[in-house]
Amino acid sequence: MSIEDIANSDEFRSLVEDYRDTCLWFMKDAFHPKDARQLECILSSIESYGDMAAYKKAGRIRQWQ
Repeated sequence: MSIEDIANSDEFRSLVEDYRDTCLWFMKDAFHPKDARQLECILSSIESYGDMAAYKKAGRIRQWQ
């Protein structure tokens, strides 16, 4: 799957919205990853600062790469 496909998927968008306030508060609301580094930053932040459910959801999305 391409970065664009991942970023546009319902599962990724839902994950970002669910954890924006607690894990991604330092990013702009309209931030949309354009490359693997930016996607990694989002997933790492969610895994590091989210709960166990967030960690598992981010892990599933990582497998798409």
